[in-house]
Amino acid sequence: MGKVQLHYFPIRGRAEPIRVALAAKDVEFENAGVDSAEMKSDLTKYKFGQCPRLVDDDVDLCQTNAILRHLGRKHDMYGKGLKEAAAVDEAVDAVEALKTKYLALIYQDELADAAKQTFWDTHCDPASISGRNSGIHLAYISKLAVPGTTWLVSDELSIADIVLWVMYYNLARIFPDTLAAAYPDLAAHQAKLAAVPGVKAYMEGPLCLPKVNANSLG
Repeated sequence: MGKVQLHYFPIRGRAEPIRVALAAKDVEFENAGVDSAEMKSDLTKYKFGQCPRLVDDDVDLCQTNAILRHLGRKHDMYGKGLKEAAAVDEAVDAVEALKTKYLALIYQDELADAAKQTFWDTHCDPASISGRNSGIHLAYISKLAVPGTTWLVSDELSIADIVLWVMYYNLARIFPDTLAAAYPDLAAHQAKLAAVPGVKAYMEGPLCLPKVNANSLG
């Protein structure tokens, strides 16, 4: 069995949850990079003309969340039974919706102060949970936590924890003074996952890339 190859740009970006999931399970992988011309021309390898792309033995897969679900099934990060798997899916999709707003803040609004305030007021401030937010709010995600479980929706670490962890990390870089105060439960979740040996080693090692987004914002 060869080392897993992750084809992506030299940033964290959309590939970061994949890297963290692999690290959490101590799966060796390579940041294989991507040739932009090949990515657009070779639709056998890059089925949608984009990356990330994961090569894992005979699985050659594109689309971030499809890759995460593959890793979740393979490495027991998908909950126990259909009920927990459904809860994992629900949380992953909720984080994906928030990510679309985050990426718009980064790439379209370029972290302008007014846009940052609007993002916080609409999608993060716990006091605005009942406002107009298109069903996209960090407080909704926080409330998905199942009481009595070790992790977000299960006693086993799942890909739901991974995507939430990366999203929180990115938001904390933008709102360092307010996020933890507003969401102490998520801050605790963040610290717990950061202490997982494989994740800790990854964050301190060379596979963890310094640049979060392509435009160097965030």
